[in-house]
Amino acid sequence: MQPDDRHSCPSLEAPEAERALVHPQILGQLREEHYAGSVPEPRAGVHVPALRSHATKRREVVQFPPDRHVWRSIFMPRTFRVFRGYIHAVGLKPDGDTLAFKPHNSAAIAALPGPDGAPGAVSFDANTNGAVDVRLQGIDALETHFQPAVGDPKPPGATAPVGVNKPSAGNHQQRLDLSRGAANTLLGMLGIDVTNADWHAWGYLNRVTVGGVVVAAKFQENVEIVVVANAVEREGRVLGWIFPGSVALADGQTLTEAALAALVKQSCNARMLAAGLAYPYYFMTLATALRAKLNTAVGAAQKAQRGVWAVDTSAVGVAIPTLTALHGSVALLPYLFRKLLRSWRLAALKAYWSGGDVSDAALEVLDVGRLFDSGNPYVYTVSDRQFLRLDELISVSGGVLKLSRKPQDIVFLE
Repeated sequence: MQPDDRHSCPSLEAPEAERALVHPQILGQLREEHYAGSVPEPRAGVHVPALRSHATKRREVVQFPPDRHVWRSIFMPRTFRVFRGYIHAVGLKPDGDTLAFKPHNSAAIAALPGPDGAPGAVSFDANTNGAVDVRLQGIDALETHFQPAVGDPKPPGATAPVGVNKPSAGNHQQRLDLSRGAANTLLGMLGIDVTNADWHAWGYLNRVTVGGVVVAAKFQENVEIVVVANAVEREGRVLGWIFPGSVALADGQTLTEAALAALVKQSCNARMLAAGLAYPYYFMTLATALRAKLNTAVGAAQKAQRGVWAVDTSAVGVAIPTLTALHGSVALLPYLFRKLLRSWRLAALKAYWSGGDVSDAALEVLDVGRLFDSGNPYVYTVSDRQFLRLDELISVSGGVLKLSRKPQDIVFLE
């Protein structure tokens, strides 16, 4: 579960007067130097002649803001802190990459830096017993529940059509054998048995079993887990590495990047990738040494065609003509699933305000050609060290979507 709009790097879309101009090769050098272990000083205000884009054959530049906000998030601390606490699942919406976590030391987790480098970004939820959401670093599991949020494209002065209901965002999920299967597996790794679990259609988990005892009340699982983290993302979720409580790490202990890398194979993050129950999902904040460890797990799952890799055909092209197909018959990178639904939602609202067809039959149709209506961000490709627009990696033709790169080759900028 990962809202993507906040990752689309708004600094690349800001007015030119507010940005510094740097050619993609310059940014590529800076990021590669960071990945190699050195941290250069970003050169705001440097102007470099733009070269031609590979796909579009037009002149482009990549830009970053003078306040270096993006760079603060990229060059985050390279030490990590260990947090022990309890997992909460009953009455909540756990999935294959996000869990509710009640730390023993709330003050310490609140001190983790946010995207701007300052503490206080963690979101504590009073409705979940003061827990925080932990987003597993480097992975993206199929969605068990997703409601696409977009800005309402209501034209100025427009009035609602008489007798027509405004289209709902709905509740969407990917193949339940893989999406709910991922959630079940992750919980099982941590000591929560979901054999007789009761899942609600909207993603709520109403019952689990712990140590042979059925737990149906909130906050009563009493299962301790370990979270290793050093940052918080924009929505207040901790970006973490999750381990069972049996791992020999003490609450408050600090780990170097090298020490964490040595433990990655034991993490639920890597184990979910190795099982083929999650896709790799990388950002610039993930160091190369850690990404390499995860790629080992990804490669093994792909070679054995485990989980999603047994059914994902996006590399050769996948037709997704309807919402029903999107929900049930295809396995697709969750980022693209969410992006397709945002574009679908935006098109539905535009049709509503213009007096178009918003019947159930019309809303069932999915136009994959509108994929980039919800944005076309820059991404970094590891294999050739290039910053490219997303539409240079994904082709959409005749209702067929095709991804030209493996997911582990794509690094999102923010």
